[in-house]
Amino acid sequence: MANDKSNLMLIVAGFFGSLIAVGKASHGNLRDNLLAISAGTSSAYFLTPLVFANSDVTQQTMSAMAFLLGVLGQRGVELVVHKIFPESTKHD
Repeated sequence: MANDKSNLMLIVAGFFGSLIAVGKASHGNLRDNLLAISAGTSSAYFLTPLVFANSDVTQQTMSAMAFLLGVLGQRGVELVVHKIFPESTKHD
């Protein structure tokens, strides 16, 4: 039960972190915004346990770390997509 609660905590914190990042740098394109939110949430969910295992982070700070990874993960995925598909950044 505690593991399910931890997983839900990571998802919620990452989701709200990515929402804040998308709200700050919204492109107005629904598809891009949904992709950025899912990327931020996913990166928080999958990367937070790795950071937690490799550092002296306490259980109480895991949600804060998931929030930050949600914010940063969303932006990181955007940078990678623009690097791979530079034509998507050009506006005619």
